[in-house]
Amino acid sequence: MVSFKTFLISLPLVANVLAHTIPGIDSIQKQLVARDDVNGIFDDLPAKDIDFINLHLKELTSFNGSSCGKCKNKIKYGQGLLNAYPEQNHLVSLLLFKYCIVSNNNTVSKCENNDFFITTNSKNSNKFTDKFDSGLTSSTSIDFFDNDFLHMLQNFNISSDLDLDYYCYYKSSQSCSIPTPNVDELFDIEKWWPQKSEIHFSQPKYNSTRDTFNVVHFTDFHLQLRYELGSESNCSTPMCCLPESVNKDLRSKDYNFDQYFKHFGSKSEEYSFYPDANYDENNEYHTGEYYDFPKYRGVNFNSAPATAFGGYLCDSPELLLNNSLAYISQAHKDKDFEFSIFTGDLVDHDVIHCDAETTKNAELRNFELMKTYLDHIPIYPSLGNHDTFPYGQLSPLKYDFNNSYDGNNELMIEVWVNNGWLPESERDVVKNHYSGFAVTTKRNLKVISLNSNCYYQKNLWSYINLSTDPDLFGQWEFLVNELIESEQNNQRVWIMAHIPVADYDALPFQAQIFGKIVERFSPYTIANIFYGHTHRDQFHVLYASNSSKDAENVVNMAWVAQSITPLTNNNPSWRYYEVEDESFDIINSYNYYTELNQTFTNNGAEPEWKFEYSARDTFDPSGEWPIKAPINATFWQKYVVDNLKNESNIEFNQLYSSLQYRHSPLVPNCTNGTKISSRCWNENYCNAGNFLSWDYNKCQRK
Repeated sequence: MVSFKTFLISLPLVANVLAHTIPGIDSIQKQLVARDDVNGIFDDLPAKDIDFINLHLKELTSFNGSSCGKCKNKIKYGQGLLNAYPEQNHLVSLLLFKYCIVSNNNTVSKCENNDFFITTNSKNSNKFTDKFDSGLTSSTSIDFFDNDFLHMLQNFNISSDLDLDYYCYYKSSQSCSIPTPNVDELFDIEKWWPQKSEIHFSQPKYNSTRDTFNVVHFTDFHLQLRYELGSESNCSTPMCCLPESVNKDLRSKDYNFDQYFKHFGSKSEEYSFYPDANYDENNEYHTGEYYDFPKYRGVNFNSAPATAFGGYLCDSPELLLNNSLAYISQAHKDKDFEFSIFTGDLVDHDVIHCDAETTKNAELRNFELMKTYLDHIPIYPSLGNHDTFPYGQLSPLKYDFNNSYDGNNELMIEVWVNNGWLPESERDVVKNHYSGFAVTTKRNLKVISLNSNCYYQKNLWSYINLSTDPDLFGQWEFLVNELIESEQNNQRVWIMAHIPVADYDALPFQAQIFGKIVERFSPYTIANIFYGHTHRDQFHVLYASNSSKDAENVVNMAWVAQSITPLTNNNPSWRYYEVEDESFDIINSYNYYTELNQTFTNNGAEPEWKFEYSARDTFDPSGEWPIKAPINATFWQKYVVDNLKNESNIEFNQLYSSLQYRHSPLVPNCTNGTKISSRCWNENYCNAGNFLSWDYNKCQRK
């Protein structure tokens, strides 16, 4: 029987232990389900506490309504209990946990990472160790007594069906329908800025005599600290290349993993099993000694043992990041990058093993690598959804939860200022804007960095007051004020963040607000917008509100850079932009990539980086577009979006898909008879032809 005290050990630690003690188990979720009767969790509770939980559980389960109604009732009921029994908050959290289990047929795996487990290392998070003599530290406990979910629940606007609908759509398996994000019906956004004057309806004219300079853009490193050479890289578990990764399909006695490598077109049979491969203090590569994993572990110990530089279902081993940054550094000698932008995600997708200390270590190691290899290039960063603990969470300053998120901000301030990337004067700006900032380069370009967790659908705090506070985090006010200042000074602006507002992960309500801001300050002030997050090579075109999607109505566009991490099915890649001085428009973009599959069997040699394509040469091969004109939203509409929308143009869609995945062996097949497949339609046209998540979601074909 599992005691309450035992259960309060953090689930990541439990999963880690079980992963090494239950051979052959095919998922972390099954490890948790395989444990004793979940009712044992409550064994150590006093009788009156058990009665409290069971009484209110009966009330919750007796509610007769739709799945949407049940979700809303849970939020309202939970908040009512918090207000009625302020000293019993821990029991409310346990009640909601048990209600989740009962609602999911006693399946623990459906509830182990649910909202009521999310807790930071706040100054009060040691209440668990105060109550139970367990020997656990605050960073290794699930705090049922004082956590983010309870604070969010206390502040949730339960009188708003819009807020409840949004929450129950994204956080409760789409149990409610998502409301149309009609921001104009709720708020007068136009009051946020002065009226747009005639001059601001046009962007600066391009000038063939202006100089150009180069800016490098890389993103989504996802350093996998627990990457293990020889582990399963073709796994059935949530993450591959980890010590516990397994493939649930057992290999036959005749199976040999070289079949897997040959499937990906590896060029030899010299396997890349070099545990000591490294880059020394002079950034020189050394393979180290070969280690024959099959000889010592059996030929069919797994389907595809992980090699030195990574796999298509894994995040980046440090060796891959070393190599990628070393190549960018080498390219800098020829291209002379004036600065670089990094659009987030330093930490890997192994969320279940990621605590506050792991997050911090991954962040520091990534920035240390950037500084080491790109020492003479200023780097302007933005944080990703993985670059915080707990994962994806960010509390508005106005609902300050014990200064729980200050630590990450303070860490970013120290690293970014000490590395010389941001001036000393930006310390308070970064602190007060969730690691966002606005800096002006030596050419008078303003770069504004935002924290996209402010509109991330997995951030609990994004839902608590949507219908009454359109700027819950104060981020839009910060952005608008910076844009007004730049507009008045005839200064051009680049905006960068991690999650594109066109992505499913962006809350439609907040995405629409950002779209209105971009429309107001385009094309005169906002020159370009940059994102990461999707791991694909993409872009998004914004059209004027309530207009058709054609060249006459384009407003602006966003660049989504491809990832260094191979996850999922990508070749590692990065790009740089040729930028026109003064206007800061992009004249061309150039992409580089490496074929990861060639590193599987190349005897431990370094990946070979190649030039992939330039936007002009690929999408306008006949050179119709003026050579000195920027490749702006009109360019992308004319030469790409219109071609992607043509359902019979399978060849163009296949090319675009190949570029998104950087010619990986796992590029999807776009052919579906005489039309493109639904998958390619969704990934290609719906992405390129939409700027807002609501429009992107409506475009999808099932």
